[in-house]
Amino acid sequence: MSAILVGVDGSDASDTAVRWAAKAATTEDVELKLVGVYDISTSNYAPGLIIPQDVVDAIRQDATDAVHAAAELAKQTAPGVTLQTSTAEGDAARVLLELGQDAGTIVLGTRGLGSIKGLFLGSVSVSVAAHFHGRVVVVAGPGGDGPIVVGVDDSPVSDVAVSEAFRQASLRNAKLVAVHTWTPLDVDALHGYGIEPAEITRMSGEAVEAVAERLAGYAADYPDVVVERVVIPEEPAKAVLDAAGDAQLIVVGSRGRGGFAGLLLGSTSQKILHQAERPVMVVRE
Repeated sequence: MSAILVGVDGSDASDTAVRWAAKAATTEDVELKLVGVYDISTSNYAPGLIIPQDVVDAIRQDATDAVHAAAELAKQTAPGVTLQTSTAEGDAARVLLELGQDAGTIVLGTRGLGSIKGLFLGSVSVSVAAHFHGRVVVVAGPGGDGPIVVGVDDSPVSDVAVSEAFRQASLRNAKLVAVHTWTPLDVDALHGYGIEPAEITRMSGEAVEAVAERLAGYAADYPDVVVERVVIPEEPAKAVLDAAGDAQLIVVGSRGRGGFAGLLLGSTSQKILHQAERPVMVVRE
């Protein structure tokens, strides 16, 4: 397995990401790479503006200091972790995608609630998650000690997420909670449209069987993983977030190229990424 790469900017959000990544690197027995990205470019609307060299040096030094502090934090969190540190200049998303080419996972910090600081302007995490060929983890808060939660639908994108969720559950000796919403309408809405309770129960039962069938192959590959299925009528992002509780990790899928499929129609993935209080792993098809 290849390394885990973390974008570092010295913020509290970045520190939370570093702690999560250090533990994950130890769990997966891979190298942890910490990179401080700084950008000293100016826009075309500021022609001729030259940033003085002493300012450039100070910005670069800030990035270096942030990476060194992050390395100390990683060692405290996971004493046995293998570390590599670097700084790089340029657009954050582009730099992370380039440096991440030989990494299996990129980890980014966020304060959640749509408010993302420094290196982690919202577009960075979304852009990296949409375009990276491997796994991207956006850490809004430390993982709990509960299950791995995964959103399941009937798409190939979902299969990739489910496969990774089983792997993570096995690695972490955790239960897996598989969430499937067979309609985005909740029970009250269905009743409001005149659908009988017995019909809702029947539909849920059929969906449970279909989901069980879809998970069976993975369950055979990971016989150690205990699976709990949550199959309900509900808006998908809400269902996943409601199931998250004290989750260690939420796993969702992505087709890449900025498009999210199935369960993760753009708005769903955005909601989960912005509202989750636990780490969210985006796995690309």
